[in-house]
Amino acid sequence: MSRNELNSYINIVNKYSNIEYLLSKILFSAAPTLAGEKVSSLITFSNDNRNIYNLWQKNKEQIKDMLNVKFFELKKSENHIVVLFYNEEKLESAIREKRNIEFLNRFGYSKEMSLKECLVILSKRFEHICPHEIGIFLGYPVDDVIVFTDCPNIKCKMIGYWKVYHDIEIAKKIFTRYDEIKYNIIKMIINGVKPRKVLDNISITIN
Repeated sequence: MSRNELNSYINIVNKYSNIEYLLSKILFSAAPTLAGEKVSSLITFSNDNRNIYNLWQKNKEQIKDMLNVKFFELKKSENHIVVLFYNEEKLESAIREKRNIEFLNRFGYSKEMSLKECLVILSKRFEHICPHEIGIFLGYPVDDVIVFTDCPNIKCKMIGYWKVYHDIEIAKKIFTRYDEIKYNIIKMIINGVKPRKVLDNISITIN
């Protein structure tokens, strides 16, 4: 993406109505998840720019009806909120995977718990720290999550959407795909497609 394209995108988004602006932020940040390519995406809304935290609080129920994914609020304070946007079936499958749930067992999760119960535990752990197991909920490879958790001083081989300690080639392909999805959304916005229309057709226009 060129600097001119990025500037054009920013200029267009900044002129949107409040709800379109909020949608555009969700679209860009959670694009791979909305396109069905990623388990989930984590977005922090704060009042640093255009009072987006307040926009979220005011419009989240309306936004919920527009999205093809679900969301769960993990942490809330006076000035910011951390929200997990997720594909329910993909996330359910991810946390049930044998090695993933074995890792999650270390932090109080169990295979008998429902997805909602797991999210509640994750939210409680978010009260004090950003828990390392969030990587499992975001669909990161368990081997990379384990090294990041247990051996923080080991130098990673690559940094992208997560810190890669093992298979660089697979990670590169995934990162490239996620970037392509985001870039396609930016191009649609630049070409005059409104956020709601992008959301309505995201699985068609991105894939």
